Amino acid sequence: MQSQDPSLSRKSSEQKLAELALNIGELSDAEAAQQLLELSGEFRYYNLEAEIAVPFKKAAADLKLKLDAKLKALQEEATATPVPAVKSAPTAAVTEDVEEAEPSEEEAPTESALEEAPAQQEMFAPAAEKKSLNDRLAGNVLKFGLNDRIGFVNDLFDGSQEDFDRAVSQLNTLSSLSEAMEFIETDISGEYGWDEKEKTVARFIAAVEQKFS
Repeated sequence: MQSQDPSLSRKSSEQKLAELALNIGELSDAEAAQQLLELSGEFRYYNLEAEIAVPFKKAAADLKLKLDAKLKALQEEATATPVPAVKSAPTAAVTEDVEEAEPSEEEAPTESALEEAPAQQEMFAPAAEKKSLNDRLAGNVLKFGLNDRIGFVNDLFDGSQEDFDRAVSQLNTLSSLSEAMEFIETDISGEYGWDEKEKTVARFIAAVEQKFS
C-alpha cells in the first residue's frame, strides 16, 4: 500500500469512493480491489489523525485553564496590595517678624543660662537630624499604579510577583540613583532579558529616577 499524503482530505476520499461505486462495473476485480484497498488506507489515516488530535486538544485546554487561573491570581494579588499613598508636601509655615524687646535688668539671662543653652542645642541636634533623615527615607519609596505594577510583573519579571517585590524592596534600601542603576544592570536586567523590552524598561527606570529626584 502506498504511504498516505498528509494533505489528503476526507472529502476527496469520499468523492473517490462514490466514483468507484458508480464505475465499479467497468473495472476488473483486481483494479476494483486495488482502489478499495487504497481508499481503506486513506480512511484509516483520517481516523488515526483524529485519535491523535484528542489528547493534544485536551492538553491545550488544560494549559489554558492553568494560565487563566495564574493571571486571575496575579490580578487579585495586585488588587489586594495597597498602593502607597503619595505623601503631601508640608505646607510652608508663615513666618512673622516679631520685634524683640530688649530684656530688662531683671529679665536679663544669667551667665550660667547662656552657657547651658549651646550645650542643650548640641545634645538635641543629632536626634533631630536622625529623625529628619528617617522621615525622608520612609516617604521616598518606589510607587507604582495598578496597571504599571501588573505590566512590570508580567513583562519584566516573567510573571513572578515575588521576584518583583524582592527587587523593589532592595531598590528602596539604596541611597542613590547610581547604586540603583548598578543593581538593575548587575542583578536584574540580564537575568530577565530586559534588552528586548525597552519600552517597559524605560517606564520602570523613570519610576526609579523619580524616587531619587
